[in-house]
Amino acid sequence: MYFHEFKGVRLSALAAAVPDRHERIIDYAGRFSEGEIEKFCKSTGIWERYSSIGVGTTAADLCVAAAKELLSRFKVETDAIDGLIFLSQTPDYCAPPTSCVIQHRLGLENCGVVFDSNIGCTGFPFGIQMACANLMSGCRKVLLLVGDSFTELPGMQKDDLLFGDCGVAALLERTEEAVPPIKVGVRTIGKGYPSLIAPYGMWRHPLSGFYKERGLEDALAYNDKGTMHGTDVFTFSIKDAPKTAKEFLEHFGCGMEDYDCVSIHQANKMIVDNVVKRIKAPTEKVLWSLDRYGNTRGASTALNICDYAAREGVQGGTRRIFNLAFGIGLSIVLADFSMEMDRVLPVVRTSEVFDDGITNYSYFAEAEE
Repeated sequence: MYFHEFKGVRLSALAAAVPDRHERIIDYAGRFSEGEIEKFCKSTGIWERYSSIGVGTTAADLCVAAAKELLSRFKVETDAIDGLIFLSQTPDYCAPPTSCVIQHRLGLENCGVVFDSNIGCTGFPFGIQMACANLMSGCRKVLLLVGDSFTELPGMQKDDLLFGDCGVAALLERTEEAVPPIKVGVRTIGKGYPSLIAPYGMWRHPLSGFYKERGLEDALAYNDKGTMHGTDVFTFSIKDAPKTAKEFLEHFGCGMEDYDCVSIHQANKMIVDNVVKRIKAPTEKVLWSLDRYGNTRGASTALNICDYAAREGVQGGTRRIFNLAFGIGLSIVLADFSMEMDRVLPVVRTSEVFDDGITNYSYFAEAEE
C-alpha cells in the first residue's frame, strides 16, 4: 500500500455539475414487473438521479460547467493554472485525450501538464494524489476534473438505474500558509480485475470481431457494457476497503474522532452501511448523496461534500474530511484533507453540449478527400 503526506498544498475550491434532467427511479416501474423497481429503490437507497440520456451532456461538458462555475465565482486567474487532470471512464473520444480539448474550452493556454486517466470510482481521491504529486514537482495550481456520463444506453437494464451523471472540479494549489497536510493512501488489487470489467470496444477485444461472430445488434448492445461479479465486488467493498481504511488510520495515527465529515463512495446503500459499520464511523458524520443522485462513480465523494454544504447551509468554517473510495481495478484510495466550506459551491445543473463540428457525414467526407 502507498502512503504519502503532501505538505504545503491545499484543496482550495470545489464545484459540481449535473445534467439538467432530473428523474425519479420509480417512474421506470412500467418497464419492469410489478413491485420490482420499488424493491430496487429500497435495497439500493436510490430514489432519484440526474441523467444525460436525452440531454447529451458528456462527462467533459459536466466537468467544464463545474470548472467555469469555480473559476468565475472565485475569480481564478487562468494563466496561473499549469496542470489539468481529467479522470473519467466515459471520455469524449478514443483520441485525443479529452483533457486537451477541455484545456482549449476553458482557455487555459499556459497549462502544460494535461492528461486523462480512466480510473473509475476512486477517481476523486486518486485525482487528489495525482494533483498533489504534480504540485510537489513544480506546478502552482492544478485543476482536477472527475466525472462520468452516459448519454445513451441502448436496451436499458435495471442495474443501469444505479448510476447518475455528474462532473466535479477541484482546485489544488501550493501555498506558503500553514495548512494541514493532505494525506493519501492507495491500494491496488490487480488480480481482482475480472470482477469489474468492460472488455469490448478497444484493441484487446475489438467490436469488429464481436460483430462478425454475433451480429450488429449484439455488438451495439455490448458496447460500453461492463461485467460485474456481484459477490466478489461486495466482498471486496465491505472487507478490503474497511481493512485498508484501518491501515490508513493506523499509519497516520488518526481516528474517526479527528474528522468532521466522512465521505464514502456511494456504491449502494447496503455497501455504504456495511463500510460505515466496519470503520466505526459515527453516522452523523457520514455524508449521503446516493438517494438523490445515484451512484455518480468517481465524482461521488466530492459530490457528497458539495451537496452537504448546500443542504446543511454550511457557508463558513473548516471541515476535516475523511474520504474513502473503492472500485474498478480493483483499487482503494483514501484521502484526508481540510476544506474551507465557503470555498465549496452548490451543485449546478447544465444542458451545455460542446459542438466540435463533427458529424457522422462531415467527418468521413473530409477523411475521404
